[in-house]
Amino acid sequence: MENTVFILAIFLYHGVIFTESGRPDSSVTITKFIMNHGYAVEVHNVITEDGYILEIHRIPGIIHEKLNVTKKEKVALLMHGLIGSSATWLVTGPNISMAFNLVDKGYDVWLGNNRGNTYSSKHVSKLETSYGFWDFSWHEMGIYDLPATIDYVLNNTNKKNLHLLCFSQGCTQTFVMGSLKPEYNKKIKIVVALSPGAYMTHLSGLLRFITPFTYMLMSISEEVGYFPVLPASPILTIFTSNFCKLGSIFQPVCIFIIFAVVGFGNEEVYQDKLDLILKFEPAGSSFKQVCHFGFGQYHPGTFRQYYYGSKKNLELYNSTTPPDYPLEKINFPIAIYHGSGDYLATPEDIAALVKKLPNVVEHYLVPGEKLNHYDLVFGRNIRQLVYDRALALMEKYN
Repeated sequence: MENTVFILAIFLYHGVIFTESGRPDSSVTITKFIMNHGYAVEVHNVITEDGYILEIHRIPGIIHEKLNVTKKEKVALLMHGLIGSSATWLVTGPNISMAFNLVDKGYDVWLGNNRGNTYSSKHVSKLETSYGFWDFSWHEMGIYDLPATIDYVLNNTNKKNLHLLCFSQGCTQTFVMGSLKPEYNKKIKIVVALSPGAYMTHLSGLLRFITPFTYMLMSISEEVGYFPVLPASPILTIFTSNFCKLGSIFQPVCIFIIFAVVGFGNEEVYQDKLDLILKFEPAGSSFKQVCHFGFGQYHPGTFRQYYYGSKKNLELYNSTTPPDYPLEKINFPIAIYHGSGDYLATPEDIAALVKKLPNVVEHYLVPGEKLNHYDLVFGRNIRQLVYDRALALMEKYN
């Protein structure tokens, strides 16, 4: 009975998402946002080895300056988190956001987008609505999306390596790539990791109540197909941006719901920009990504490949349990920054990650502030708390 209800809910969900009309052209929206702040922007398309078309955004400099990006020695690639997009690094605007800060410091900035989000919902042969399109996790993002994006950026800038900045799941896929495709380690000068996701042993908040059902949800999804989670939707965008805007009587409720997932703390929340953030996020992901994180909490102290059930595991991995990612193969320098109030990348789990990574050059738990997960990208004072420190460290690797 439970399975039947779940399957019917999936079909209803698909119907709502895929019959919506008037889907906004998000590429135009984000490029206008960038240009309205006085920065140049380019749109590029990257095709992965398995056929997904990723739209990535480049900010080569300030519009009124003479752009000569071929002479820029500093190249930075930024990767977003779960249900995020390139907009994650932009929406807090100049003087605060990491992307604009990097441009101001002379970097040629590239903003990645993973398969399935607002900007990367196309495939060379599969429709977004087809069976199999959403059959991917952050594992595929690590072995396909990130390597393809890195190669594209390096080829277009005539460079041998770059700086990589990641947030949350963007760091997860970075660890996957560094573990399973170690030849890419030499293409990275340093990784700046904000609230990196790997171990989920101490996951807290609302999502902790969902993880006990991970195996059941995975089993059903393997039968009926995986589906999108919180995709870019006109209905959702209109609802959340109005429901959560400054002055709305519902904004405290909106903030409470977000805090219940990422961690509580009012010090850094950008109440007057929350509606703008929610116009770009959530940007969508696959339910398989959520399941993959759930397995980490279900099996404490592990960071493993996807669990498909004993039979399929045996076929894929020659073992009934998935193999651990060999983090010891990652040799690029990595600097980790995070907050003590983070429900998703907790201090305990990050401490376990630091012990596994062989080349951590800085591990900085922001003192005196109970920063939650989103504060590392959306916090009003995050430049002073973290970014200036991280940018100073990056300069040493130029």
